[in-house]
This record gives sequence, C-alpha cells and structure tokens, in this order.
Amino acid sequence: MGLNLEAEYITDMAKVTEYGVMRVPALVVNGKVVSVGKVLKPGEVEALLCKPVC
Repeated sequence: MGLNLEAEYITDMAKVTEYGVMRVPALVVNGKVVSVGKVLKPGEVEALLCKPVC
C-alpha cells in the first residue's frame, strides 16, 4: 500500500478507554476510532487504512 505508519497493540484497558472505547477489539487510525467491537477482514482493514490517503 506504500503507507508510512506505525502499529501498536494496546492491552492496557486504561489506555484503551482514553479513546472512549468500551468494546474490543478496536482500531484507531490517526487518533480516530474507526472500528469497535468486531474482528475485521484484511480487506476491511486495508480500506480503513487507505481511506485518509487514497
């Protein structure tokens, strides 16, 4: 995809709730929560990562 990004897996629930997330898993892109409470398929993740730049 040619994206320059950093991924972080967070398990500290205090840090998770800082994003206002009450269900996991969650995906945050550029500080914005884009998915909560479901396991995404690879194509769905790709679409969410590409959205801001594609």
